[in-house]
Amino acid sequence: MTDWLELTLEVMRDRSHASWKFLDDEELLTALAARRAVAAYLPGAALATRDLVLLRLPVSPEGRVALLDEAGAPVPGPPVEEFVEELLAELRTCAAVGPEELVGPPWLPVPEIVEAARRPEEDSRVVYAYRGDDTVLAAAFARDLGMPLTAHRVDGWVVVATGFGPERVLAGPPRRFTGGYPFAVLDRRGERRVFLWAASAKESDLRAAADHQPRLVPAPPDGADAAAVDLAAWLADPADPAEAPERPEGMTDEQHRVLLGWRDAHRVGTDFLREVSATFGLPPVAAELVESRPGDPQPEGGTALRPAATGTQFVAEAMAGLDDEEPTGRTPWAALERLLWRHPGAAVGLGVLELLVAALLAVSVLAGDGHWWRWVLAAVFALGGLAHLVEAVLRIRRRGGARPG
Repeated sequence: MTDWLELTLEVMRDRSHASWKFLDDEELLTALAARRAVAAYLPGAALATRDLVLLRLPVSPEGRVALLDEAGAPVPGPPVEEFVEELLAELRTCAAVGPEELVGPPWLPVPEIVEAARRPEEDSRVVYAYRGDDTVLAAAFARDLGMPLTAHRVDGWVVVATGFGPERVLAGPPRRFTGGYPFAVLDRRGERRVFLWAASAKESDLRAAADHQPRLVPAPPDGADAAAVDLAAWLADPADPAEAPERPEGMTDEQHRVLLGWRDAHRVGTDFLREVSATFGLPPVAAELVESRPGDPQPEGGTALRPAATGTQFVAEAMAGLDDEEPTGRTPWAALERLLWRHPGAAVGLGVLELLVAALLAVSVLAGDGHWWRWVLAAVFALGGLAHLVEAVLRIRRRGGARPG
């Protein structure tokens, strides 16, 4: 008995180079049935990419596609390369195998066709979340992605949502020196959902990844026996629930239990991100944002973040997002921060004074009347002065010059 493997292709619907008609599902299934090929497929609309079709084929370990014999049983047929090339030639289109390998005639602009078909539609969204209470990192996300974002500060988390149909996503967790951790990504494209988790910047600490994919539609040819029907059903969901992974170090028993419970793809995926994100401690607004559709009411309290055009604009807009609640605490430092919060004009004066001290220290060193530690003090006073000055000016602008009551 053959131990079949599975091969997934993204078949492009766009045939404007060769036909006025886009490829439809019926034409694809007819071509497969004519070859007596066992398959499963999924219209791309379920993945917010309606300009492609997901096609999955069974392939033998020797690289041959499963076809039905005269009795209707699946047997190894032609080499997969030959089968795919002939199928695409008949359909007058191209395809992609994985993120890198593209298949199509050399006279077609295959990379451009695939890139356009993979561009997500509006029924998709990505949400980033990290531990913290300011939006400085979120503003950096907007700058790096080159798109506006919305940030929500809830229960010690900053939850950052893209608009609908984002064309770019972050390549990975933030860098060690700029990131807030733990860091999570909730990604939904149509009915496909992905959850990513990084406990810290150290790769040795817990990293988790889970996804919920919509089931494909089995497409056994007419006359298929029970083995071929079962093979098509397996193609629709090739995951094996019996191969449950062990609990990774750093993951709680509850987190592991929830992730294992979602290995069964027969469950409705609408609750996947809600349950998984909750067990990792994320606030409910993260799943609410990623599961919302265009036109749905959005959670209140979000801060709009625009991609900064310059470094100065980035700093200003990031600091503008800092929490403007009155500082608390009984330490001398907390008392000073509270005084500066109540009287932004005093903060402006303090900032100017710190910059003057920094300038005097720098002049004394340049004149040869000082040691290296004066450079250190000058840098400390300069950074402190700039921070107090910029924050105070932004606070005055935000309050319209009025002192809080």
